[in-house]
Amino acid sequence: MPADNLHQWPRQATDRDWSEPVNDDPRTLYQMLQTSVDLFGSQPCFGAIPAPDMPRQHTTYNEFGELASCVARSLRDNGIGIGERVAIICNNSIQWAALAYGANAIGAAYTAMYTHQHGSEWTYILGDSTPKMVVVENPEVLDKLIANMPAEAEKWPASGILLLGEEEANELPPEGVTLHRWATFVAAGRVADELAEIADDPHALCTLIYTSGTTGNPKGVILSNWNILSNVLTVQGVFEIYPGDKNAAFLPWAHSFGSTFDLHWMLRTGVHINLVSDLTKIADECIEIKPAVLLAVPRVWSKFYDRVNSQFASSGVKRMLSGKARKHAAKRIAKSGVQADRVPAKGLRDKFFDKIIWKKVRARFGGNIRFCMSGAAALSPDVAEFIQMVGFSCYEGYGLTETSPLVSANGWMGPGQSKLNTVGKPVNGVRVVIDTDAWDDPARPDEGEIVIYGPNIMGGYWNLPEETAKVMTEDGGFRSGDLGKLTPEGYLSITGRVKSQFKLENGKYVSPSPLEENLKLSPYAEQAVLDGRNMKNTYLIVYPNFYTLRPALAAAGINASSDDAELCADPAVNAWLLKEFQTNNMVAPVWKGYETARNMILDHEEWTTDNDLMTPSLKVKLRNLLVKHEDAIKKL
Repeated sequence: MPADNLHQWPRQATDRDWSEPVNDDPRTLYQMLQTSVDLFGSQPCFGAIPAPDMPRQHTTYNEFGELASCVARSLRDNGIGIGERVAIICNNSIQWAALAYGANAIGAAYTAMYTHQHGSEWTYILGDSTPKMVVVENPEVLDKLIANMPAEAEKWPASGILLLGEEEANELPPEGVTLHRWATFVAAGRVADELAEIADDPHALCTLIYTSGTTGNPKGVILSNWNILSNVLTVQGVFEIYPGDKNAAFLPWAHSFGSTFDLHWMLRTGVHINLVSDLTKIADECIEIKPAVLLAVPRVWSKFYDRVNSQFASSGVKRMLSGKARKHAAKRIAKSGVQADRVPAKGLRDKFFDKIIWKKVRARFGGNIRFCMSGAAALSPDVAEFIQMVGFSCYEGYGLTETSPLVSANGWMGPGQSKLNTVGKPVNGVRVVIDTDAWDDPARPDEGEIVIYGPNIMGGYWNLPEETAKVMTEDGGFRSGDLGKLTPEGYLSITGRVKSQFKLENGKYVSPSPLEENLKLSPYAEQAVLDGRNMKNTYLIVYPNFYTLRPALAAAGINASSDDAELCADPAVNAWLLKEFQTNNMVAPVWKGYETARNMILDHEEWTTDNDLMTPSLKVKLRNLLVKHEDAIKKL
């Protein structure tokens, strides 16, 4: 169905009251869904590939609304009430969404986890959030859960386990723990009594989202209906997305960025949500889906940047043509004075190169994208500028789980007002203050900790009043832990993390995060960490891209035939790659002289959740990485 811009929600007034819902604002997620069902009932709501090599199947808004209602009735009939929790250990799916909205209908909350998390993290979160029911993706997830849970039935959720899919369980939970099956569970809801009433409290617990736990156990972030809905409403009617548009959804809904914007915002807007079934083939599925909007994290955009540029460099003709296309695009964009927003090609030669180069790149994502959004980590300005050259409007936003998540974003202020090297202006209803007292670098007196105020601020950390007190100010502000500064025009720039900043022996402060993102633009760096606290110079820990590194080493006359471990231990390889980084990446104006790494440790093992070096949301567990390389660090 074509996009319908006549039925787009209006943009919110800048002077409205954001303390609670007003007029026809939805008061809960389920009420928001009911409105969307009324407006977009017969239009496609979800598209998903049920199994490999099967065609995509579609569900209408009417069908999804009915499914969510059936789930709500069945949850109620299995003893789940107001304020209680349902835990979800599943990948994105229509069932995931129906469980979240079904729980919301009866005033219960959902707690989502990742299927690839460690079983010990599941049991910690389950013990902390005490859900009445746990929903699992498949028999393999159930097996892992059983292996990590206590053997006593009374220590399991009282309303049992709900197993998705049609496969039979391999292992069974302890006797006395009910194992529900999805088809039976939904069927029971279809014939059950209607809900006596729909939950109506905008400030009631909606979801517990557990933070990544880079420095300890995950913390449950308490988010209400209004926390999330205020985020959704502040962007409605702002961006070029309309009822009937399609998106390609692959951000995990267990993460706040994914759930708030790739699910809730899309449902509010009447978008046809298409689930990407294979994360290694995002571009292939986008060709089929033809999305109008694409939300992703910087790692996706950086890989896109690397892949396209490596193909440009694959032949002399491609290098020549892409170079001319870059020149014309850069000239056109500079002349326009517009940052982040797409600037259409102008003039015969510019349009010619756009047709033979950039149009083909856009076609890899379906050829229909109006805008992209990047969040969850810093986006390199080089990547952002390249995406604009390709012909996509790409808006970087900033937020945290504790802020539901959106704090500020480029794009929402209006066309032509975005600024690179910033994350835009704080969105409607949100106020940002820079606490310079939390930061004592005399060379950067305008920087400080970002303190956030607004309707999006969490209700605290679940069961952790002392931890909550550490991050909340007396007047209701949230201390983000991020360093930043505001321009005179009100644009926010993120300059690092308070805790990740470190000081060298010479007293100079280093903010590693943006430097690490910059280094990962090298075709030879897959993962990178910069450190050097209380040392004379900084050093790097790098997991290389062996696919690109080996031919480059061979071309430089260095033996690259050994296995990954031997290659990383070779001093000649280390010296060559460090010189490569110093020459082509660690350069001004992004890198200052004292920030340039003088030493490097190469790690032959990828950092993953399985080896406990990455969180489920793909943040490096720095403490674990430093322990792994403790001996090598001491020798630097």
